[in-house]
Amino acid sequence: MIHDKASRAVIPMTLRTKLILWYCGLLVILVVFIGGAAFATMRWTLVSEIDRTLGDTAEQVIRNSRAFLVGEFSGPQAIQVRLPSLDIFRASGVYVQVWDQLQGEPRFAASSTNLSEFHEPLDARTLGAQEPTFNNVTVDETDLRVLTRPVFGLQGQLFGSIQVAASLQTVNQATDRLLVIMLIGGGLSILLSVAVGLWLSSMALNPIKKVTLAAERIAATDDLGTRLSWNGPMDELGQLTSVFNRMMDRLEHLFNVQRRFAADVSHELRTPLTAMRGNIEIIQRYGMDDDALEAVHSEVERMSRLVNDLLLLARADYGGLTLELAVLDLDTVVMEAYRETQAFIRGKERDLNVVIDRFEPVRVNGNSDRIKQLLLNLTSNAIKFTPDGGSITLSLYQDNGRAILKVKDSGIGISPEDVQQIFERFFQAGPNSAARGDGFGLGLSIAKWIVEAHGGSISVSSDYGKGTTFSISLPVLHADTLKMRIPELPKRRRNLSDIVRRTPQKDTPPTASRKRQPER
Repeated sequence: MIHDKASRAVIPMTLRTKLILWYCGLLVILVVFIGGAAFATMRWTLVSEIDRTLGDTAEQVIRNSRAFLVGEFSGPQAIQVRLPSLDIFRASGVYVQVWDQLQGEPRFAASSTNLSEFHEPLDARTLGAQEPTFNNVTVDETDLRVLTRPVFGLQGQLFGSIQVAASLQTVNQATDRLLVIMLIGGGLSILLSVAVGLWLSSMALNPIKKVTLAAERIAATDDLGTRLSWNGPMDELGQLTSVFNRMMDRLEHLFNVQRRFAADVSHELRTPLTAMRGNIEIIQRYGMDDDALEAVHSEVERMSRLVNDLLLLARADYGGLTLELAVLDLDTVVMEAYRETQAFIRGKERDLNVVIDRFEPVRVNGNSDRIKQLLLNLTSNAIKFTPDGGSITLSLYQDNGRAILKVKDSGIGISPEDVQQIFERFFQAGPNSAARGDGFGLGLSIAKWIVEAHGGSISVSSDYGKGTTFSISLPVLHADTLKMRIPELPKRRRNLSDIVRRTPQKDTPPTASRKRQPER
């Protein structure tokens, strides 16, 4: 026998159904609780009023009764009770009986006229009770509320009992009608509440339905431009709509970045590969050539730097790259970067002046290699966009418990629209920026990651056409770090590039141009 798996699949309960069930269940509990409390209160009030009437009637009968001892021939004395007319004291619908109990056994003594033919106790179980007792009994299919009131003699002996009763028919009728009204009203209220709940849940869950449909449409058509409109108050549903739209903005942005990333990587890899293929073809056709071999070697290094930078950023993205932090004198690292920048400028034969401005010793918790890489990325970026005759300024000082590191250049600057994207991967400011160097637009992205990995922040300010300043803020390791200014560098050291320019080329060490270039 083949069973249909689909027919056996459990259909999940929708949120709307759950809300209605929870709402109706809570409503039923409230209706039962409130109805039961109202029913019990009403019955207790009516029965209490009957008890008060029975108690007053019994008290009046006792105050207006007289009892006498009567001797009988060759027998014990008996009690003769002279009762008032019991019909005078009883309220409408009240029954009164008097029972003599001097000899130990209850004996009928008198009753009201509405009980003239009934000589049985109204409540036989409570005759002889030592305290007033209320009880519900049924006599001839009539529900009665009976009060048994004991009567004591002068010496404290039980003299007799008075039983006063009233019918509970009126109370039962009233409570039965109330119960019917409550059942009908409660049922109608529940049905009405279910209908209103369905309407309210539909209105409340409609925005969620729109979000679901929008997500389905995105999954089916890859349309990341879908947005939801919301005209209501900024409540939970309004916030959900806003968060959904912001999420879609973020996804669309990331998708565009990924698409541009793939295109840029393809372009950056195609350029060196084309150059390498051309030079290899030259070698194959004309034999080994030093220039062609040097060009291939240069392109291989270019591709290696690109791959290394991409690998670093990829590892940083998924958390596979961690930094080993240690106590670090930041001023020492800045001086090392300063010297390597000078060497890089000499190797490029550029006419640039590197200057150290405000400079203070600062101690941080950091990674020396990454901080130096950060500085060299910024200085190499400044060198690329600063024309000959310009200057690059390094600054280091403390401000409010933060280490402030600045790299300022007098280059071409960055346009206001490019400043917003300067730290994005493969972004290069200006239409002809790629032609100014061999960079890939990854240096500033790496710099931003290094700063954030040290718990700091990086910002950029630029005056288009006049220069750019990158500002880095890092937490200082010790707030009481010595703030004494160090002596200014000798002028010949600060302007080492001027000395290099004035020195004949033949005196330049042959290894100057071979110094390691800064990582970008």
